[in-house]
Amino acid sequence: MADDFEGILLTLEDDDGRLHEFEQINELEWDEGRFVALIPTLENPADAASGMQSYIILQVVDDDGEEAYEHVEDDALLRRLSEEFEDRFNEYYFGEEDEED
Repeated sequence: MADDFEGILLTLEDDDGRLHEFEQINELEWDEGRFVALIPTLENPADAASGMQSYIILQVVDDDGEEAYEHVEDDALLRRLSEEFEDRFNEYYFGEEDEED
């Protein structure tokens, strides 16, 4: 694991106009587009040690020359993305590779 990793923080606005801060933990580019895995930032770092955090997957799109983030509406694509991100997380954090090659 590289010690020089610097997380990317994003502040996103929900449909109700509330702001939420996330840390980008991974990204990938496929034929279907560019996708990021994000976890919500925590005010108290001790909360992170209390268990696994959920992450969300968003698609990065161009909105008049600026990056915007959209929910992935296609369930099959979201499932494939989840599997890919999970494989990456397992390999990175636990040294486990998917045996289905």
